Formats: sequence, C-alpha cells, structure tokens
Amino acid sequence: MHGIRAWIANAQGWRRWPCRVGLEERMFEHILVAVDFSPAWQRLQTQPERLRSLGCNRLTLVHVRGGARDEEEAERDEGAAKQLDEAAATLQGKGFELDTVVGTGPVVEELVRVAQERGAGVILAGAHGHRTLDDLLLGCTAQDLIRGADRPVLLAPTDPSVELPAVPVSRLLLATDGSPAAGGAEAVFLELLRHCDSAVVVSVGGWVDQREYAAERQAIEDHVSALAERAGKHDFDAELLGRGRPSAEIARVAQEHDVDLVILGRRGHSLLAERLLGSTAEAVCQQARRLTLVVPDNG
Repeated sequence: MHGIRAWIANAQGWRRWPCRVGLEERMFEHILVAVDFSPAWQRLQTQPERLRSLGCNRLTLVHVRGGARDEEEAERDEGAAKQLDEAAATLQGKGFELDTVVGTGPVVEELVRVAQERGAGVILAGAHGHRTLDDLLLGCTAQDLIRGADRPVLLAPTDPSVELPAVPVSRLLLATDGSPAAGGAEAVFLELLRHCDSAVVVSVGGWVDQREYAAERQAIEDHVSALAERAGKHDFDAELLGRGRPSAEIARVAQEHDVDLVILGRRGHSLLAERLLGSTAEAVCQQARRLTLVVPDNG
C-alpha cells in the first residue's frame, strides 16, 4: 500500500492521509482452542496454522463438559482426553507447543478460567451459522463467550458452506465507530498491522439519511486520521460509509477486499431481543465468512 485512502460516503472521492506503532505483538503467541468434538471441530483445528503469521506457536486445547462428574462421566472424560491427545499430537507434529485440558462446569467460565491459568492471550471458538431458539437460550453460544471472556475471542465460521482458505492471515479489516468501546480493537489492529500485507478500516454511520448525524462524518474522519498517525509507515485504506446495516456493510467490504481477519470491539448488551437476534460479531463472522476477532474495550 502507498499512503492511506479513505472513501467518505456522500463526499468527494478518496482522501489521502499522512501516515507512526511499534508495540511487540504477543497476543496470538498462545491461543486457547475450545474443542467440542462436533463436525465443526474438524474445520476449526485447521485454523491455528493460519495464525503463525501473527506469532502463534503455542496451543491449549480445552474440552469442557457441563454438569456434575459421576462414574459414567469420568469414562467420557477419559475418552475426551484421548481425543484431545490425538488432536494435540497432530498439531504438535506441525510445530506447535501443545497442552490439553478436560474441564467440568459452566463452559464459558471454565474456558475463561483455563485461559487465565495458562496465560492464553486469545480464545478460539467456532461460530455456528444456524441455531435454534433453544440453543440461544439454553446452550453455550459464541455470544455467551464473547460477553463472558476477559480477553479477545476469535470466532471461526464453521458452517459447511464456508470455505476458509489455508493461507496465512495477512489481510486485516478493522470495524470501528470511533467510540471508547472500540479502543481495544483499534490497539490490536495497529499492533497486527505490521505483520500483514494489507488492511482496511471500515466505519458505518447514519449521516447520509439523517441530518442530525452530519457532524458524525467529520468526527469519524478525524478519528481515522488519528489512527493513521499512530500507524506510521504501516498504511491502510478506509471506507467510511454513511448508511447501511453495520454487519452487512462490514461483511461486504471484507469480501470486496478479500480480508482474512475482521477485528471489532465488544459491546456489553444484555437485552433479550438482542440475544435472539444475535450479536453483531456473530453476524459479521457468518456474513463475512471470515475469521472475526472480538476485543474487549480494555484491549
């Protein structure tokens, strides 16, 4: 890339910003992988190799079984441990340092506990494309993990219709609204940028259809300009869109730019209606058909 270009919806063409981050990226060095032994797991276990380009060299494979532990469950745990060891051997043969854990209890709490205990910087989990109402209300969903985790969650679309390439991650997309809640995602984006070949920043607002949001366009333009200053020599393109549904527009730009990884911030919503509709992060993951990293606002 040469210089930073940004398309401002309802403005005059491309703008070019001057483009300085030097923090060493270690977040992806150790990844906790949530394993459920479903058919989706076969797809999920191919993803760590793609993350070597971001520094990944250590994996902790975790299978969590809910409920109390009895004799029958103990036998199942032994079976799960054997399956984990087999998966670990395969990944270890590809050069990763491996650890395995079979846990019992609330799935999200156990995943977070193990991540804290083992020092994993990211939790990798599958995001299923089709779920029933019972799944949403009773099951452990990717949305539950996003809300409950104290560190970034990396979602991989596991729908059979999604073809995830085997190539290393090298093209980024940052989705931001310029708010403090996006600060963690922005920091991660700037740190990963130096490892990648190309990147684009996307912001979706409402200034085209609603005059009261006119100042929003200037604010996000100024914010992206400040990001460019922080990025220094590591350039990125930007698309600042004045209308549209955020998840759909982010997915569209991700496909147009053929990005490998979408990065966005987590927002702490808890309304039942939003639970039923699904989180923006899950929607982006499925619509963009890409790896999606959800980052808490504390980075």
